Amino acid sequence: MSRGKRAGMQKPNVFILGAPKCGTTSLADWLAEHPQVYFSPIKEPYFFNYDYGFRRPWRLERYERLFEGAGESHRAVCEASTRYLYSRTAVPAILAYADAPKFIVMLRNPVRMAPSLHEQAVFSGAEDEEDFVRAWRLQRERLYYASVPKHCRDPQVLQYGTLCKLGEQLERLYRQVPREQVHVIHLEDMQADPRGEYRRLLDFLGLDDDGRETFPVANQAKARRLPWLMHGVQRTNELIKALGVPPLRVGLTAFLYAKLRKTRPRAPLSAETTRMLEEYFAEDLRLLEKLGHAPRQVSGH
Repeated sequence: MSRGKRAGMQKPNVFILGAPKCGTTSLADWLAEHPQVYFSPIKEPYFFNYDYGFRRPWRLERYERLFEGAGESHRAVCEASTRYLYSRTAVPAILAYADAPKFIVMLRNPVRMAPSLHEQAVFSGAEDEEDFVRAWRLQRERLYYASVPKHCRDPQVLQYGTLCKLGEQLERLYRQVPREQVHVIHLEDMQADPRGEYRRLLDFLGLDDDGRETFPVANQAKARRLPWLMHGVQRTNELIKALGVPPLRVGLTAFLYAKLRKTRPRAPLSAETTRMLEEYFAEDLRLLEKLGHAPRQVSGH
């Protein structure tokens, strides 16, 4: 049974569960501009993932304050925490809390997702091995807290293989939630036809077409300038979030963050690395196909 809500408050009813590095930030940005959508001012509250990754140390009342701005015109009240899909506790906790929630899942071919996740870990400071193949080979010993970078608060985020087994995660979700409450989008499909995928999502959410024609891409491949200073800025942002203030909206912090990051083209995978990842993910890719959500094959290296 879902818990009662405070008077006059609309509880969230749409949850983007993940997965990370699969286009969730772009999708959240597009939805947040729809007049019938209210989006949490902190995109990733990380409230329900009790078992995995950083979880905000908030009471329920504080979490619910994120949605105080939602009104009767907002048919969809959303948040997007990309660790929920991997978490084993998040979906059951959401189902116990929310009334008939809808879930959005974004998938990506894991052969591309794993290097992208590693790149993000390097950027965030959780990973200190900049070479993807060497970082991949460190996964086993990191299970036992060996070779874990000093700024990494949760070594689970360095388990790139496990995190990218999206078939296992989606199968677990379908065991808990009827398919009619789940909408799956492949990043590759969203890149190929953003308008079409966006329209199909609006239909799933019961929203009117707002006529959006431009679909900017967020959270592109990036690198740090002055990593030591970037780490300090990121920790400051985490403290701001913990206080319930939307991140990157405090003048100097936002300015420094913008200046200390740079976008860059993602390095292509070698044929050998591609084969290694294809072998590792072969069983999970078959599971995704069995579930009806096989991603596009990786073309080229």
